[in-house]
Amino acid sequence: MEKKPYRTTALAGFFVAGQRVPSRQDDDGNRVPVIGHVLNLTDDEAKYELLSGSIEAAEAEAGAAPLSPPRKKSGKAA
Repeated sequence: MEKKPYRTTALAGFFVAGQRVPSRQDDDGNRVPVIGHVLNLTDDEAKYELLSGSIEAAEAEAGAAPLSPPRKKSGKAA
């Protein structure tokens, strides 16, 4: 079965399709799930979550975020 990328929405909880969603601390100090976290799910895994509105389809090129920002080229342009 092929897995496709899906993004969590504001309706998502701490677990979506059996996978833990990372959390962050809000302004009041409460832990809240990260909105926009990408999960790779099969069609069967995503079916209920799509119907409940806790995820939405993401673009196909979504991948892991880079570990560090791209380096700026130093030096003067010729």
